[in-house]
Amino acid sequence: MAAESASQQSDGTGRCKSFGAAARSDFMFEAGLTYLNHGAYGVTSRPVMAAAQAFRERIESQPSYFLTTVLSPELRASAQILGQYVGAKGEDIVFQDNATTAINAVLRSLVLFPGDEVLTTSLTYGAVMRTLEFVCDRADARLIPVHIDYPMSDAETVVETIVAAISPRTRLLVIDHVTSKTASILPIAEIAAECRDRGILVLVDGAHAPAMLDLDIESLGVTWYTGNCHKWLGAPRGSAFLWTVAERQAYLRPTTISHFIADGYVPAFDWPGTKDFTPYLTIPAALEYRALYGEDRIRSYCNTLAYEAGQHVAKGLGTHIGIPKSMAAAMMTIAMPDGYGPAKQDNANALRNEIRKTHNLEIDIQAFERRLWLRLSAYIYNDMDDADRLLHAVKAVKAG
Repeated sequence: MAAESASQQSDGTGRCKSFGAAARSDFMFEAGLTYLNHGAYGVTSRPVMAAAQAFRERIESQPSYFLTTVLSPELRASAQILGQYVGAKGEDIVFQDNATTAINAVLRSLVLFPGDEVLTTSLTYGAVMRTLEFVCDRADARLIPVHIDYPMSDAETVVETIVAAISPRTRLLVIDHVTSKTASILPIAEIAAECRDRGILVLVDGAHAPAMLDLDIESLGVTWYTGNCHKWLGAPRGSAFLWTVAERQAYLRPTTISHFIADGYVPAFDWPGTKDFTPYLTIPAALEYRALYGEDRIRSYCNTLAYEAGQHVAKGLGTHIGIPKSMAAAMMTIAMPDGYGPAKQDNANALRNEIRKTHNLEIDIQAFERRLWLRLSAYIYNDMDDADRLLHAVKAVKAG
C-alpha cells in the first residue's frame, strides 16, 4: 500500500527516519499498546519532552531572572517561528493553554446585544457549544446551530447550508476547521468569504489543524483563528495559540486579567500570571522533530494511512467511511455495523472502555446521526498492522 511504501524517509543527515512501528521508540507507550487516538490529546515524543525538561531546568536555575527578563523575548521568538509555520505574523499570535481557552477569550470579549444571532454548526465541539450557550444566554442573543448532514458528500454543500442560515441579524460565525466528531475538513476560506461580504465576524476552532493541514491563516480571511500545538504538531500538552486580525486586537482580552491588561494585545496575553510556560517555548523543538521526517512526507504518510486504514476497517465490518477523501486528512470515521447497542454516547464509551481493557487498544467512538462511529487517527508511529488489530478488536467485542 502507498502508506507502507513511504515508511522510510531521510532525516537530512543521510540516515532514514522510519514511520510506523519503528517510530514507536521515540514515544513512551506502554508495552503492547495500539494507539489510534492521537487526535484526542496528542502524544509527545521523547526528544520534545527532553527539550521541555531542559527549559524547566533553565528556568529553575534563576526563576526570577528568567520570568521577568528572558520569558517575554523567548515567547515572542517562539511565536515568530510558529507564525512562519502557520502562515501568520508572530505579532498577531498569542499563546493559550488550549483552543477552548482561546475561544473563551474571544467570545467573552465580544459584546453581543439582545436579538443578535450567532451561527455555529451541529458538529461544533462540545466545550465550545457550552461556551456559546453561556455567552448567548447572558446577552439574550440567539444561538443557531446549523445542522450539517453526515456522512458528507462534498464541501460545496457545507458552504451552501451555512450561507442559507445567515440572516440580517447574524453577527458571528463560530466554525471548526477540522471537526472533532467527524474528522471532516470544512471549507473555511469559502465560508469566510461569504461572511466577509456580509460583515459577519468569523472565529475558527482549528484545534486539529496545525500540522495536520498545511496552514496559511492570513489567506483564510477570518477574524480569529485558534489551534492546538499539543495534538498533531507534537508540542507538550498545554500549548495552543490564538491569532487575531490586526484591527480586532484592541477589543480582545484574555480570560485571566493580570498586570498588563492595559498594555496591548501581546503583553496582556503573554503574562497571565505565574505558570509553566515551557509548552509554549518548546513549540520550536516540536517543529525540529517533525523536520527529521519532513512536513510533506508526514502529511502524505498520515493522510494515506488514515484513508487506507479507514477503508480496510470499513470493508472488514461491512460498512463505510464517513467522509470523502477530499475532505479528510490524518483522521477517518468509520460507521459501526448494527448490533453494537444503541447509538448513545454512554454505550459508545462503554465499547471504547471494553476495547481498551481487553485488547489494549485506544480508539475514539462517537454516537451521532443515529449510529456509532469509530474515529481513527493515523500518526507517524501507526501502520496498517494497527488497523488489523482494530478490526479484530471491534469484531471481538461484538462476539463477546
